[in-house]
Amino acid sequence: MPDAAKPKRDLRTDVKKAVGGLYGQKADKGYHYEEKKESFAPPAFVNITYSLAKIFKSFGKGAKFTQDQEDAIGFLGWNITAEQFYAAYKGLFMGGIAVGVLLAALVYMLAPLDDTLKIGLAGVFLLVPIGVSYFYLKYPHSAVEREKMLALAYIPEIVNYLTMSMRLTPNLEKAVQFAANHGRGKIAEDMKKIVWDVQIGRYASIEEGLDELAYRWGGYNEDFKHALMLIRSSVLEGNRERREELLEKAGTDVLEGTKEKMDMYARKLHQPTVYLYYFGILLPLLLAIILPIGGSMSGMPLAKAEYMFVAYNLVIPLIVYLFGSNIVAGKPPTYTPPDIPPDFPGLPPRGIARVFGISMPFRIFALLIITCFIGGGYFTDQGVTQNAINSVVVPLNTFMTDSFGMPITGPQGIVIPGTLGQIPSYAVFEDEKAKLPRITFFDQYGEIIGEFTIFGFLLGISISVSVYLLGEYGERLRVQREIRDMEGEFKDAMYVLASRMGENKPIEEALRSAVVFLPKSRIAKDVFKRILENITTMGMTLDAAIFDETFGALKNLPSRTIRSGMQFLVDSVELGVNVAAKSLISLSLQLRNAQKIDESLRKLLEDVTTMLSTMSTFVAPIVLAVVSAMQRLIMNSIAGSAGTETTQQSAPGVSGFGGMTNLFANKDVVKNSADPATFVLIMGVYVIEVVTLLTYFNSQIEDTGNKLHTYVSIAKSLPTAVVLYCVVVYFASSSLGVS
Repeated sequence: MPDAAKPKRDLRTDVKKAVGGLYGQKADKGYHYEEKKESFAPPAFVNITYSLAKIFKSFGKGAKFTQDQEDAIGFLGWNITAEQFYAAYKGLFMGGIAVGVLLAALVYMLAPLDDTLKIGLAGVFLLVPIGVSYFYLKYPHSAVEREKMLALAYIPEIVNYLTMSMRLTPNLEKAVQFAANHGRGKIAEDMKKIVWDVQIGRYASIEEGLDELAYRWGGYNEDFKHALMLIRSSVLEGNRERREELLEKAGTDVLEGTKEKMDMYARKLHQPTVYLYYFGILLPLLLAIILPIGGSMSGMPLAKAEYMFVAYNLVIPLIVYLFGSNIVAGKPPTYTPPDIPPDFPGLPPRGIARVFGISMPFRIFALLIITCFIGGGYFTDQGVTQNAINSVVVPLNTFMTDSFGMPITGPQGIVIPGTLGQIPSYAVFEDEKAKLPRITFFDQYGEIIGEFTIFGFLLGISISVSVYLLGEYGERLRVQREIRDMEGEFKDAMYVLASRMGENKPIEEALRSAVVFLPKSRIAKDVFKRILENITTMGMTLDAAIFDETFGALKNLPSRTIRSGMQFLVDSVELGVNVAAKSLISLSLQLRNAQKIDESLRKLLEDVTTMLSTMSTFVAPIVLAVVSAMQRLIMNSIAGSAGTETTQQSAPGVSGFGGMTNLFANKDVVKNSADPATFVLIMGVYVIEVVTLLTYFNSQIEDTGNKLHTYVSIAKSLPTAVVLYCVVVYFASSSLGVS
């Protein structure tokens, strides 16, 4: 074969193959980190507006923006006209109302539901388009507020990059380009656009573009506007010391302004947290009292099981979710946690979890848990209730009274006196509701679904969900915490490197000194040492030694902070070790300032997060368990008043309440109301929902955007809360005289 026809050999590939064994598993190709790029394409809102404006084009003719709308859309940079915006808004409103009326009419005429549910569902179909159109109208303002929150985290970083570059080279255009390349968020994107606009001649100079940027952001962040003015002024300052003072003041003012805004956010968070308590915990308590009594007075079945289910398991959780989401949306993201994918090296295979060193399929284990708990509860109910039935057998239609003075009958001639368990409740048998001890359903085959079955279902669901979440995310959270610890060490490691390079040592000597100086630091052992090995053994450049896809020191390190810092190191070393030393010291100070902001916000929010954690894990299940017992007490009292018109005596343990219930006696309401067993089940499901929601919001406030922390927090809180609910329901019934 001619030489020209032979495939060319890649020397670098041969070297990698030759020394691949040196790194063993570290050179695996099963995982490759790729940093997520921020997307600045037109958002979905803009595309939706274009689509709707084409359909409802005539609705927007002659429309004009208000001043606030014009400022918001101009700030966001969305290419939307007023006619397009209002055509889409009116189309959503009028088209939605038309569709809602049609659906409401179909539901009312065809749905096999009672009239109350039909009216409620029809109302939802009419209200949804109103809510959607209002959300659309206010979305630009909400997007601006979101950018303001993001700016609290991004602005100090951008200003630090500007001042770092200006200290090295007092050139404003280079500083803006440097900050744009290393910064994040919309501010960095605006700076990139300024550099481009200067190059194409839209701006006569970088100063002109920077002034426009300052005034565009000035209405939303005065500190940023002031910092840009100070940086702009430093260029005009001939005295080096005075220039340093201006740059230092720019960074300090932004940092102090950010801390003040963080403090204001933390103070504003206390009142919404109290509202979460009202919506999530006190509202269910009030409804459990109001609905049965209100239904008895009005004759309407307000406490019907279907209505209770809709109220507790759909409507209230939706209110809590929407309100809590609004709270979380206002939190500035001071820190972006590293994302640990499921295939990260060192993690168990998918579907496998390690417990005490033993690998097990956690999904199958979770399924076994829920099966065992439900089965155990069911068989416990069979034994408990059968023992109670066998203790007393009397002729059919014989009536006895329980501790509330109410007649008790059981299925097939069996009568259970109240003295057996003193938990009068509803049991369905032969289309009649009879009184039986404890929370018990009888079906036509004599099978029993009682409180232990319900408790088994709730405990099985909560524990199996916990096992699944811990198996899926627990190990990933552990790895994430290790990487976060490395990020905490990184700022000190950068300072050590800067100190060594400040002594005119080359980067290799500086890395070697840092490894010796920081023997216990993981960043030194796992990153710096690996870089040295790549340079000395494989002959790689500094950039390849750090970022090579196969052997790079950061191949398996998904940390934006460390990767950005190391890229900064590579860029600055090209300018010389002295320049690199100054740059790394500035970077170390910036990382320390960012850490101070994050720690300051955590301390400010500590009271709120502690309160939310206590509410979700302890207060909510205890209060809602007492609600379940109270509902049984109220329904039994109303049933006693309705069943015995001549009996006016009060029940033991609820003195004074029995006579009062005669005012609310209504047999039909009692018959159509949710029985205690159903209510305990509904409330138990609500406990799972509200604990999950409150824990989710609390974890997002503690660590915004960290889904691993959120899921593991839910896994730890949910079983504790459900166990507490079941225990308190059982004993609260006894303490209230209904068990």
